[in-house]
Amino acid sequence: MHTAWFLSDGLAAALVGLAVMFWRSHRTAQATQAALEHDLETLKQTSQQIQHDLEQQLQATSETLQTTQREKANLEDQVDALKQQCLRLRSTLEQQTTQVQQDTQTAAFGQVQALLTQYPTVQRMVEGKPDLPARNVVAMFTSLDNLIQFWGYQAIGCPWETVAYDPQLHQGDHSDLQAGELVYIRFVGYRQGDRILIPAKVSRTLPAGATA
Repeated sequence: MHTAWFLSDGLAAALVGLAVMFWRSHRTAQATQAALEHDLETLKQTSQQIQHDLEQQLQATSETLQTTQREKANLEDQVDALKQQCLRLRSTLEQQTTQVQQDTQTAAFGQVQALLTQYPTVQRMVEGKPDLPARNVVAMFTSLDNLIQFWGYQAIGCPWETVAYDPQLHQGDHSDLQAGELVYIRFVGYRQGDRILIPAKVSRTLPAGATA
């Protein structure tokens, strides 16, 4: 009987010990779970904060990039506008330079056009009659040939040359001259490219004593 009581008390003590151990393990597990949940929540909040900060930085970087691209586009537009303005100014300057040159040449030509138109005819007459006193004068006009070449002018015809009448190139001594009619050049004209400076003066007949 004493033995059964002893076994019964020992079993009860063992059960109590097991209960206490289970309770302690349960409390420890609860504490550990609570700590893990707290750490997990802290980690979650930290992750959310980091994500938020990254999104803010990304948005700021994107806005800065967009601003930089707009500024770059504006600068490129300004550069293009300056290039176009430079091209326009260069074109205007070239046109003005060309116009000034043409105006200067035209004014100078107006001063000597009578001499230029009559000089070739006088030269032709001297060649046909070497004894004419004008022969010495013709030699003085050699510089005119150089001046004409320098200006880039071309003579229209040769003195006493037979040509087909062209109203664009010739000025007749009679108003009834027809295009294509054969005429003689009395005095040469001058042109510069397609621009007629002065038409050649033509006639149906040559002056007395002249031979074609």
